[in-house]
This record gives sequence, C-alpha cells and structure tokens, in this order.
Amino acid sequence: MILAPALAATIAVAGNFVLSLGMAIQKRHVGWIGHRPSRVPWRPANFPIERERRREGRFYRDFAAWFLGFMLGNIVPAFQYFALMGLSTNVVGAAAGTSVAFAAILSKLFLKERLGNKRLAWTALLFAAIAAAGFLGEGGSSAAEDLSPAALYVFLGIPLVVGAAFIVLRKRFKGPRLAAAIAAVAGCLGGFMVFPLRALQFAIVPGIAGWLGSPYLYTFLAAGASGVILTQMAYKDGEMSAVAPAYYGMQVLWPALASYFVFGAKFLPIQTAAFALVGLCVAIIAGVHPVAKVPARKLLTPPK
Repeated sequence: MILAPALAATIAVAGNFVLSLGMAIQKRHVGWIGHRPSRVPWRPANFPIERERRREGRFYRDFAAWFLGFMLGNIVPAFQYFALMGLSTNVVGAAAGTSVAFAAILSKLFLKERLGNKRLAWTALLFAAIAAAGFLGEGGSSAAEDLSPAALYVFLGIPLVVGAAFIVLRKRFKGPRLAAAIAAVAGCLGGFMVFPLRALQFAIVPGIAGWLGSPYLYTFLAAGASGVILTQMAYKDGEMSAVAPAYYGMQVLWPALASYFVFGAKFLPIQTAAFALVGLCVAIIAGVHPVAKVPARKLLTPPK
C-alpha cells in the first residue's frame, strides 16, 4: 500500500505530537524512579503517618502517569510505519523535528519551565531548519534493493557503544550537560528506528511468523529499549527544555546521515547545510540555562 505524501506527512506529525506528549508526562512524573513506598514494621509514637500516606499516594500516582507517558511513546512506531508508505526514511526522520515545537509548548504548559526568548528563537530556527531539510529531501519511499544490512547494523552499534560509555561517565560526572549528551544518543537510537521499521515492510514473508523470524524486528526492539533507558537517565538530570532539543535534533541528524549508507539516499548540498544548521541549533539550545531549578528526585518530597 502506498499513501499520498501529504497524508503520510500528516500521520508523521501526529505521531510526533503523541511522542512529545508522552515524553512530557514521563518527565513530569519521573520522580518515582529510585523511590519506594515505605514499609516500616515499627513506627515511633510521633511518626507522621498522614505525611507518609501522602508520599506513598504520590508515588503510585507518579508511577501510573509515567507509565501512561511510556505507552504513548511506544505507539509512535505505528504512525511511522504508515508514514513510511508515502515518505522516504530521511524525510520521516526530518519530520520528527516537529516534536521540538510540541515539546516547547508542552514543557511550558505542563512542566512550568522558563524557555526564555533566546531559547525560543533558536528553537524556532531549529524547527525551520528541520522543515527545510525535510522538504529538500527525496520524496517517495525506499526500495528493497537499496537496503544495506551491514550499514544498518553499524548505525545501531555506534550509539549503543557511546551510550554505554556515557552510562559509565554518569557515575562521576552526572549533571545537566551530560544529560543533554545522553539525550542526544537516545535521539540517535530513536531516529535509527525508522530503518528496521522500513526494512520490515519489504524484507519479511506475510504473517506473524515472518515478523518474528526477521532480524530487523529485534534490531528495532534493541534500539527502542536502549533509547528508553538512556532517555530516563537524561530526564533525571536535566530540564525537558534542554533534554528535548538534544533528543529531537539527533533524532533528525542521525537518520539523515545514515540514509546515505543504509538506503543510498542522494547527497544534496543544500539539504546537508540544513542538517548542519540543525546540529548548531541543538548545541546552542542545550547549553542555554541547562540547570534545573528543582531536581526530579525531590518531586516526591511531601510539603511540610
């Protein structure tokens, strides 16, 4: 089945809004991670029971809301699957940049983060550069003969290795700047997922057995699971307004670069310049006031 490009683009943008909403909900309620409801067998006479009950209630509410955001983020591949029926992989990857605008709006509405005029201006430029990169890309969808499995696995392995190194560094250098770097690696993994998803469309035999027997399914799952883990680490140490641009920027840049090798996309100098501008905007936005006012770990602390 082949979809009209306009319909495919609408589906891709709708999926990016759902993803941004899920990420904002997860960030708002990430404080449950690392906390457990208290199970004290004995309490002194002056123990604040009501305060402890409020804390436990907040723990369960945060977990339920976080899980809802997690589920919203995990239905996005369904949108991408259909978008790939009318758009090429690099254009679907570029469309992910619309999430930056959605993230800016949602972080202001739900997380009460101060974006500032400078960050808003660079975010607008980032959005324009991503849109330009998408419009200047090739139309249509990729063909089976264009796929290079070796290149596909290489572009999965690089962010996995870098992500593992960042996890080790996080034990000593945990902070907002490292959080932005971790988010960028998670964005690479998120952007990469369009490749095995597209490969599954023409590299399998019909039926569930074909999906389960394809290595691309497990490549897709490995990228998704690793991206989720790294994203949660980034959430713990950085603001949404700094983490999201790094995530979404690399979600665009990585598939744009990989498209030249995995699906043999044509090199277009103007489009390449647009992607370079995306990288510049991401670096600047991620470095503007990256320190969170209230650490996520304190979100569960009940008022006195």
